[in-house]
Amino acid sequence: MTAPLSAAHNLKVALAVLTAMCSLFSLSVEAQDRAASPAEIPVETFAALPGFSGARFSPDGKTMAFLAASNGAQDVVVRQLATSEGMFRIPAPGAATFQQLRWANNDVVLVQVTLTANRKGFERRTTESRWFSFDLTTRKFIWLGKPKLSQHELASQLERIVDILPEDDDHILLQLDLNLNGDTEVYKTNIRTGARRLRRPPVDGVQNWYTDHTSDVRLGTGYKGARWVTKLKDKSGFWTDLAKAEWGSELSVSGFSSDPNILYVKATSPHGTQGLYTLDLKSESIQKTLFEREDVDVDYAITDPRTNEIFAVGYTDDFSRVQYLDPQRQKVKQAIDKALPDTVNTILREVKGKRWYFLRAENDRNDGSYYMFNAKSQRLQKIADRRPDIDPDLMAEIKRVSIKVRDGSTIDGYLSLPHGAAHKSMPAIIMPHGGPLGVRDTAHWDYMTQFFASRGYLTLMPNYRGSGGYGQAFEKMGEKQWGGLMQDDLTDATHWLINEGYADPDRICIVGGSYGGYAALMGTIKERGLYRCAISLNGVTDLVKLKSEDRKYSIGGRSWVKTMGLEGASDNTVSPYHRAANVSAPVLLIAAEDDARVPWEMSRDMHKRLQKLGKDSSFVSIKEGTHYMVSTQARLTALTAAEAFLAKHIGDDF
Repeated sequence: MTAPLSAAHNLKVALAVLTAMCSLFSLSVEAQDRAASPAEIPVETFAALPGFSGARFSPDGKTMAFLAASNGAQDVVVRQLATSEGMFRIPAPGAATFQQLRWANNDVVLVQVTLTANRKGFERRTTESRWFSFDLTTRKFIWLGKPKLSQHELASQLERIVDILPEDDDHILLQLDLNLNGDTEVYKTNIRTGARRLRRPPVDGVQNWYTDHTSDVRLGTGYKGARWVTKLKDKSGFWTDLAKAEWGSELSVSGFSSDPNILYVKATSPHGTQGLYTLDLKSESIQKTLFEREDVDVDYAITDPRTNEIFAVGYTDDFSRVQYLDPQRQKVKQAIDKALPDTVNTILREVKGKRWYFLRAENDRNDGSYYMFNAKSQRLQKIADRRPDIDPDLMAEIKRVSIKVRDGSTIDGYLSLPHGAAHKSMPAIIMPHGGPLGVRDTAHWDYMTQFFASRGYLTLMPNYRGSGGYGQAFEKMGEKQWGGLMQDDLTDATHWLINEGYADPDRICIVGGSYGGYAALMGTIKERGLYRCAISLNGVTDLVKLKSEDRKYSIGGRSWVKTMGLEGASDNTVSPYHRAANVSAPVLLIAAEDDARVPWEMSRDMHKRLQKLGKDSSFVSIKEGTHYMVSTQARLTALTAAEAFLAKHIGDDF
């Protein structure tokens, strides 16, 4: 008889393999002595990449591969679980960054890397993705999308695995664009040799392909000029452009069931949010509701790779969550939640045939702890922490708040409450998220927010109109509202923070990255006297230039630039670079030189213009970090500069 789960943390795991896995923690990162107060935690600790993440098990459950921090970047670590030997690291090739990994079979792990490239003939930097296979037996590292030697400049910009081919240990379906015309083709690719054979020729306007449970390519999506394209193959093999289907403009395809006539689709629910449903292709009507919520959208569906039947769905309220539709998995989840009641628990992997479940437990103060649960013996074993050097008890609590804005509507926001503070009349930061459309903030642990909290700053992250997850109507409110409604929501959120007594009105800074950096600069332009300072991290400073470049050089750019700018106004009037004379507070501009989304020269030029106008402007350039600050050094440089800037302008001694 097994011990009850209520004592899970004190149990000894019966299986030797799980005991061996406990040592993985020491292999990924060595914990330092923890600080006694948040202020004692060094900036380097917040800037560090996770020590353990992205773990995947081989199909037989005998080997684990995961990402581990190493010298400011991340390596792939492969570890045989039942022995103390057989562990080795795979460093990322060149200047690339590992993004994810998965097993093709028991001997071969597939790894994805991203990098920024400067291609001949391209007018701007590009973000590139590559898939490699690593054979544990031969220790060979093979680039699966490698072009022929005579075509080395024609490497596909973005490589994507379309299908793992679960019944074929030697091949995958890999999507490439080897002629760089923006339309992709699908190749059946040998993971051991890199040899490939064309499986699906390109179609004009299709950048992404999807398969059904038989690995037949049946769906293609993408942009053709400014038009969104969706191509669907029916049971008879006939391809249809869904723009011509009656339901095509109202629904989006999420996947295929085992019945070729039944699709999984997203559609607007009676509550205005996005739900998940089945659609009968014969009648072109929704047949069954799989999942919907009144408050938030469904994010994605999780399907069985062999049957394509949906067994779980993902959604986001304060945290990203998974709801299991399969009764057996839901029962396992309930047992885990009972053992770990203070965290949001997500089953990440299931070791096939063994009833072992690998999971992440997290909350607003903990970036994540990993466990293995043996459903058969009802035992739980901790494996590793994502950030062992950080004590969750010293982290800020993240509280969801409801903010009333000027038109009588309400928006959500997330308020970070620094540990040990009174939370009254504090120096505060308004931190708008990037995007802007379709993106949202949550209560998840965030390295920048928690760093600011450790230095005594309260932070408010508003989900302004245009944010994702609250239904399409809410998101569409942000279209053509750069410097308009979206900015007004941030202003109203700032006044709410003051009126509720949280913030000292004389010590508020606005800080953001990407679109959030744009909003930070526009805050000082539109709201003179409201913000003491602003920080823009890889921010959009020149809206006119960005729209022009996106329209000319980005696939889909002609479509999404239509949502940028302000309805009824010229772009010059809502572009920080063109409104630099109206900047009313000191500004810190931080930019990565390898940013392929927002050219770093925009921040440099904004700084020069502000200096010429006699404004208080500082500029920090980062050699490598990309738009997303993917390296420890990039984050360290940004946090260090921000800390000094904030201390000067809204700190205790400002």
